[in-house]
Amino acid sequence: MTTRPGLTAEREVARFEETGWTQALGLRTLLPNDPHRFLSRQGRRWWGRVETLGGELEKWLADKRFAGDVEVGLLFVPSVRVLDTRQPVEASIRRQQHPDLTRDVFDSRLDAGVDAVQDNAEGAFFVTCVGRYGVSAGSYQQIRAAEAVNFDVADNDIRAGMTRQLWGARVLQAGDAFLPDCEHNERWTFTLFAGDELIDGLAQSGTVLKSRVRFRLGKSNRGIGSARVAPAIFAGHL
Repeated sequence: MTTRPGLTAEREVARFEETGWTQALGLRTLLPNDPHRFLSRQGRRWWGRVETLGGELEKWLADKRFAGDVEVGLLFVPSVRVLDTRQPVEASIRRQQHPDLTRDVFDSRLDAGVDAVQDNAEGAFFVTCVGRYGVSAGSYQQIRAAEAVNFDVADNDIRAGMTRQLWGARVLQAGDAFLPDCEHNERWTFTLFAGDELIDGLAQSGTVLKSRVRFRLGKSNRGIGSARVAPAIFAGHL
């Protein structure tokens, strides 16, 4: 496994200064509260717990296939009242990320999806994969059928955060630095949403292909190397 620096307060505050939430005008004006400002104001107790969660998740990832591809950090997910990242995003916002991005592709059979943000909160933070790639953990069926102990990190079932909502937020948070699961990365991948339910026997997933962010359905037994997941742990509300 490639050694990567662990999650720290300094690194995450610096990261959020450069995210889409801060740099993309279309996103910044949507958010009633600035997640970068929130993080920069948190004390050692808050950050100590988050850093511990990051370390525990990295331990779980260490022996997984393609663990060296993964970067663990904080992900911000806005309330669906502010921006529903389970749904297609306006093309104008996508173009602020990358000029070559066009209208999202969204399978009409997709359901509303899981909402992981508390109703009265403006958003939530999760410790999860925040880079170009997730980790390989098998097919949707294998992940869902596994015993809970295999996906337990710090008393959290990390499958619960493997959702369309978190992936949609991850794509936006990346801003113009890179795009997760994109064909222009060194390796093309797609992220399985093992925390969301099957639809007509098909698994939900997301990828960026041919200049479009795509919310898709596919076979639930595909465990190929390009099928990745982003395990996540709730870290607190905004």
